Amino acid sequence: MMIASKTPTYTAHILVVDDEPEIAESLSGFLYKKEGYHVDVVSDGREAVRFLQSSLGSDMEIDLVLLDMRMPGMSGLDVLDWIRNHPDLQYTRVVLLTAAAGSQEKVEALSAGADDYITKPYYMQELLARIKTILRTQQLEKQLQQQSQQLAALNNIGKTVAASLEVSEVLAAAVSGVYEILRVELSAVFMLESGRLRCQHLSHYKDQYHAHDHPILKPGQGIIGMTFREQKPSLLNHPQSDPRFDADYDAPPGFQVRCMIVTPLLVRGRPVGVLSAYNKRECPFNDVDLDLFASLASSISEAVENGWLFNRIRLRQRELLESRNTLQALIDGIPHPIYTINDEWSLVAINKSKTDDLDATQDALVGQVCYRAFYDREQPCPHCLVAETLNGEQAQNWTVRWIGADHLPREWEVDAYPIPGSQASSARVVVVWQDRTDERRLENSLMQAGKLAAIGQLAAGVAHEINNPLTVVNANAQMLKMVMQKEDENFEPVDLIAQAGERATKVVRGLLDFARQEHYSFTPGSVNISIEAALDLVRYQLHSTGIEVKQKFDEELPLVVASWEHMKSVWLNLLLNARDALQEKVADRRIEIVTRVGEIAGQLQIVFHDNGKGMSPAETAHIFEPFYTTKEPGKGTGLGLATCHRIIEQHGGEINVVSVPNEGTTFIVHLPIVRGLTS
Repeated sequence: MMIASKTPTYTAHILVVDDEPEIAESLSGFLYKKEGYHVDVVSDGREAVRFLQSSLGSDMEIDLVLLDMRMPGMSGLDVLDWIRNHPDLQYTRVVLLTAAAGSQEKVEALSAGADDYITKPYYMQELLARIKTILRTQQLEKQLQQQSQQLAALNNIGKTVAASLEVSEVLAAAVSGVYEILRVELSAVFMLESGRLRCQHLSHYKDQYHAHDHPILKPGQGIIGMTFREQKPSLLNHPQSDPRFDADYDAPPGFQVRCMIVTPLLVRGRPVGVLSAYNKRECPFNDVDLDLFASLASSISEAVENGWLFNRIRLRQRELLESRNTLQALIDGIPHPIYTINDEWSLVAINKSKTDDLDATQDALVGQVCYRAFYDREQPCPHCLVAETLNGEQAQNWTVRWIGADHLPREWEVDAYPIPGSQASSARVVVVWQDRTDERRLENSLMQAGKLAAIGQLAAGVAHEINNPLTVVNANAQMLKMVMQKEDENFEPVDLIAQAGERATKVVRGLLDFARQEHYSFTPGSVNISIEAALDLVRYQLHSTGIEVKQKFDEELPLVVASWEHMKSVWLNLLLNARDALQEKVADRRIEIVTRVGEIAGQLQIVFHDNGKGMSPAETAHIFEPFYTTKEPGKGTGLGLATCHRIIEQHGGEINVVSVPNEGTTFIVHLPIVRGLTS
């Protein structure tokens, strides 16, 4: 157990300046014996100036100067004038002593700035009474000045802790503020952690002790624990006689406690910690100190609460940011373009699929008007139903179709979902685009395949049933022509019968060829070489009719396993159809052929595009059906494209058509790539 020393009391320090040693010594002895004042004696004015100068900033600063008015060399009035003009001594109390009893000298002394004037010989009791009065007023002034400084410091500390939202910074500023306000040897702050009071910050005037030196307490242990439990501040100027004080818990080991002040830190009426201060340097703690300490604790408690609230908000913001990032990552992982716009058509958020499609960043797009950012328009797109979604707060769905720069059709399904806002003009819409191009292409391919399969079966049966009677008709017509003279009036009708039979035979043969499962000889090869071979067969015809052929072949195209004679017939059919479609065009006749790796993995894409007369949607819907043709009567059987469709299908591929009247027609062929084969 530590033993506390007696609480110190303040003793005034007086300087006696007199050139008569007997008077100075007798006065010094009287003041010391009577009141216990600290008294120093000097014999002239210059020595007094040096002494006052040297005592500044030390523990022996002078509170009162008893100054002889008449001294050789530097007089008392000269010393008084120096004191009143010194920036650090100008408020030092001065009593002038003189043997002159005239009123003129009194006026002169008081006018020079003396606090009092006593004539010799003086009565010791009167002198002592005047000294006490002057020192009392001085102490009151010091207290007022100190309290003013304390209030200013408290205000500054309050601003400092209020400006910080970090609890650790608040607590560090708190213990520093206690030292500045109360001038103590040690201050500490404790916070409740896991049911115990742990010292978070500690400040010692010599930095001999640190926070980890202080014992950890339970609520109720020592005066600190009791203050926490009872939620009341305490002032202990004689801690060793207070049963609540426990030296093993209330101070760091080895620290001698002479006086102590503690106050709880309360947040919304609940104790969260304790603020403590030890050993005020100048005098014992008083009620003013306790009020200042409680005010500081209140400011600290508010700052701690604000810090906790800020940490909760920051944690919540972090959670929201993580949730947003997770949601954004999920949205970015969706391959469909997704974006959010507000009621002013400005982009609020946009996923990676859309930014990649536009070759831009989200930061560059957010805030822009959607129709300007996406389509460089000055007004909303005519097909867009976002306005209806905002106004009606109902989900909308629509389809957008167009022909791409590569002459291929595009079809996208768009869904718009409203997000109602809690405030005016805060509604938003999530727009989701889904590419239905491949889906529609597959649907059309399956539909065409089904049609062709049914027609093929019908054609095989019909061709077989009419082939025998047609053979009889053709044979007899030929026999009649052989025995008849050309001059015979019946020769012409028989010849017409023979021509019609030949034409019917050609149709039946085409039907059989279409329906027959021919033998395919599959070998690896180059699509580019196959198309070049087909072009060589018709190049002269195309050139002679003024048709320009543009070839855009991918030279690194993978090999394809195919029946190349059949594939050559497909290319020839597409080229001849393009030639026929360009006959009505006066000039600028073009056929463009493109080969490339398709957008769908594992497929090649071959495109035949002409800028001829084109076809209507009704015509493109039936173009692959047998016997359907857009050519003039007698110029086509209507089986060419149907046969092409069957050949491509036999290769595991697809063929589709896109056409716009007066703009041209595009045939798109997809063929599978066989893995492991390279060109």
